[in-house]
Amino acid sequence: MVNQSIKFFTIFLLAFNVFAGGDDRDEEYYENLDEELAAFEAQLAEDLANQAALEAFQKKLAEERAAAARSTEIYQARLLQDQMIKDRQAQLALERELDAFEAQLEADLAKQAAKEAFEAWYAKFLEDKAAEEAIEKELAAFEAQLEAELVAAEMMAEIIAEEERAKLAKRLAEFQAKLEAEKAAAAASTAIYQARLQQEQIIKDNQAKREAKLAEEKAAAAELAAFKAVLAAHEECKAALNLSDSNIALFKTALAAGNLFNVGPQITAGTEFTANRWDEYASCIGALGYKNPF
Repeated sequence: MVNQSIKFFTIFLLAFNVFAGGDDRDEEYYENLDEELAAFEAQLAEDLANQAALEAFQKKLAEERAAAARSTEIYQARLLQDQMIKDRQAQLALERELDAFEAQLEADLAKQAAKEAFEAWYAKFLEDKAAEEAIEKELAAFEAQLEAELVAAEMMAEIIAEEERAKLAKRLAEFQAKLEAEKAAAAASTAIYQARLQQEQIIKDNQAKREAKLAEEKAAAAELAAFKAVLAAHEECKAALNLSDSNIALFKTALAAGNLFNVGPQITAGTEFTANRWDEYASCIGALGYKNPF
């Protein structure tokens, strides 16, 4: 582009010098010069077009590079987001595994505790069973020994004298009597213990009933005393206000019916219907610290 400009400027100076000097050149020279100028102008136009195309290409290239960079950023962001999602999914899966492991561990611990409790119970059961079997064995051995002694006594009774037979029978009777006595003593002791427990329970029940009855009697006495005090207070107010029995009866009837303020006391002029017709009586009772018992 720069070389073409220099060439154009050189041809322009040469043409200017020719015209300025008045040099007569032949027509062919000028035609060649015109052709060169035309060629130069065509080349210049082509260079300008190429320059515009180059700039457009460079602009398009820059835009494509920017778009590629933006696409790369979006792709990298998407990859980062996908990786974050995968990491979060892995974390959630790990948390679920931990929760399942904890639940399984708790279940295993519960099973282990239940197993240990069962083993302890079973060991105690075996101990009790062994003790029971030992007692049964002792009883069986005692019965076998007794039976053997009885068999021996029977055999001896056949071969020994009547005196020896009597002695053996006596010993056997004494043993059986002792055994029966021990059984009777054990039964009596058990009966005495149970009777004592029953007697203690009866005593406790009677004592509780007496205490409850005493409490009820105290409450009834207190309530009766309070009621008597209230009645005395009402009698005192009746005397203090010089109220007639008919007015007291009227007061009780109206109070029970719920229309106290619709009924007035009977006075010499008739029935009193003032707003404070029962106030003196109520104030007197209230001053004594009692409530109406009716």
